Amino acid sequence: MVRKLNILHFYAEVPSYMNQWQRFHFIDELQREGHTVTIFNPLSYRSIDEANELLPKFIAQSGVKFDLFINPAPSTLIYKQTLQAISSLGVPSLLICFDNLHAPFIHKEIAPFFDLVWLTSFETEYLFKKWGCSTIFLPYAANPYNFKPEWGKEINSVGFVGTLYDDRVQRINRLTDNSVPCRVYSSMFSKQTKPDAGKQLKASEMISLLLKLSQFKIGRKVAYARILYKLNAGGNSLILNDYLETSPSVPFEEINSIYSNHALSLNITELRNTFNLKHPIHKLHLRTFEIAMCGGLQIASFVEELAGYFIDGEEIILCKSDEEFVSKSKFYLKPENESLRLKMKRNARKRAEAEHTWKNRFEAAFKQLFGN
Repeated sequence: MVRKLNILHFYAEVPSYMNQWQRFHFIDELQREGHTVTIFNPLSYRSIDEANELLPKFIAQSGVKFDLFINPAPSTLIYKQTLQAISSLGVPSLLICFDNLHAPFIHKEIAPFFDLVWLTSFETEYLFKKWGCSTIFLPYAANPYNFKPEWGKEINSVGFVGTLYDDRVQRINRLTDNSVPCRVYSSMFSKQTKPDAGKQLKASEMISLLLKLSQFKIGRKVAYARILYKLNAGGNSLILNDYLETSPSVPFEEINSIYSNHALSLNITELRNTFNLKHPIHKLHLRTFEIAMCGGLQIASFVEELAGYFIDGEEIILCKSDEEFVSKSKFYLKPENESLRLKMKRNARKRAEAEHTWKNRFEAAFKQLFGN
């Protein structure tokens, strides 16, 4: 049994779901498990410099004995000098790297100053070891209290919730082009937003990013895919046809119903432009565990890691080719397979609730930090 901790969480929080997901996911679950979580938001101060200056003082003068300091922010928001000051106060520290697969460099300067570094992708662990870090690999998870089944009237199509760009657009286009009905929930369909995807970087930003990516193996592959994509100029527009339904993005309160009631939920794991490479890079996102926790049935590319979390054909549908995405979607969408879908959805929720909660992830990290 893990003792109840008093946690200080360095959290650059702004009022949008994309930036507040930590509250809905692990902060809420930690609090439900009896831990106390205090938020220190650097954006509440006049500058990042001021926030870093006052953070150690806040710890020393708050009158609270903190058992753990947690930070997911990059070195642009928290400085190594601040971490050294926190360490001198006797507070253990945990760095959580949510994007270490393709952006390990955002934590390079500060990672060695943490007692433990939590990696959500194992592929770049060697870099953190090289930097002198003590690491633990733990994937994302989902909060079973906020993500839960709301089974009702089934929506007989492939659903996708999220921002549309690159690989996501191409996957949906290939499905609808092969007569697979899809419904997309995205902010791009709000008001007068143009149905096109992709965030455009300035030339200077792109050059800086490519230089950083060139410094490690996964990054070089991402950079190559990006350059190749730009040279080929395209494939980034969603094709509107009779098999595609579009809806505005849904509020957090409706996510459960969407994932629970779509016959299939699309989970895209290919990392951005690597979708077009012979051997894409795969990254598991929150969606992987949210869908299952909501009692949804996800269809995704076959990835060894993902196949280790959910049983193919019983709790998830995994595909090794575009052809399998089409054929398996058509098979599982058949009306006569409704009972099979519901059985698989129940299995997915059971697996997620037993193995893929934030409680389980944090207890593993706490055990490595504090022992039994």
